[in-house]
Amino acid sequence: MPRIKGLLQTLPVLLIAVHVFCACPAFGESEITGVFVSSKIRPYIEALEGFKNTTESELLVVYLDENLELAKHYLKKGDLKAAVAIGPEAARLIFSKDFLIPVKMAIMTLDLKKLLPNTDPCGIDLRVPISFQISQISKRLGTGKNLAILYNPAENADIIQQASKACQNTGLSFIPLGVSGSDQIMKRLKPEMNRIDILLFIPDSTVISEKIVRHLTKSAILHGIAVVGYNHFFFETGALMAFTIDYKNVGKEGAKLLERFLHEEPCTLLPPPVKIEWNSKVFEILKAKDPDRWTHIPGGQADGI
Repeated sequence: MPRIKGLLQTLPVLLIAVHVFCACPAFGESEITGVFVSSKIRPYIEALEGFKNTTESELLVVYLDENLELAKHYLKKGDLKAAVAIGPEAARLIFSKDFLIPVKMAIMTLDLKKLLPNTDPCGIDLRVPISFQISQISKRLGTGKNLAILYNPAENADIIQQASKACQNTGLSFIPLGVSGSDQIMKRLKPEMNRIDILLFIPDSTVISEKIVRHLTKSAILHGIAVVGYNHFFFETGALMAFTIDYKNVGKEGAKLLERFLHEEPCTLLPPPVKIEWNSKVFEILKAKDPDRWTHIPGGQADGI
């Protein structure tokens, strides 16, 4: 599918991570930073633009889908002061033990720790922390409500554990709806419709497709359920709230982090810059559908990170 599928491959979700191999202030004679881009899809291009507009480093940009062997050539030469990967394919490449680069950094990759389990990445993780999402949902929609998440346990069991704890900490009741295939989604969701107040979508290859999201969002609204998603597509589809990451801004923040790490500052793992979109039209629909549930809520603008 055009937008959601591409975002799942990159992702709400983008990871910027850095691994420093040398504590020296200078990394050889080269002042060139290599930027290796998996492909020319829109999110990657936006992140690259943000990075290029912010960094002071001289850049060498190579697209893997156009010339993989050229990318390997520059990495093997070993005369780059840093290598930046945009996309998971590029991340796997530059973090290979075959290439000795002083600083390695990857952006536009979901869950880099899972992608590269033998590394200790740090930087900006594109996955918006589930604890932050649930805290903002509680702040905006009020406590005492039932929040459900559809998910495949094989893919997101750890996220669901975090969500359960976050709900306990914020006064929400949690309804986990595990499915192993898309054919199970409505079978699991339909019996719970009457007690669900909020349906939160997370990145999940079993649950997330444009067709499924549109259908579930429409069904949820008909039942007076508020949908919350992890990018602007959900907002356009009818979600009440959406945690939206600006890819260009992630690139900008990545460039700033790279400069700090090159100057020996310690590595840290930070959440992505995100804005929270609020759909006033959908809120009015929900209030008309179920005024007892949705008229008296805290409201106000939720916080970004």
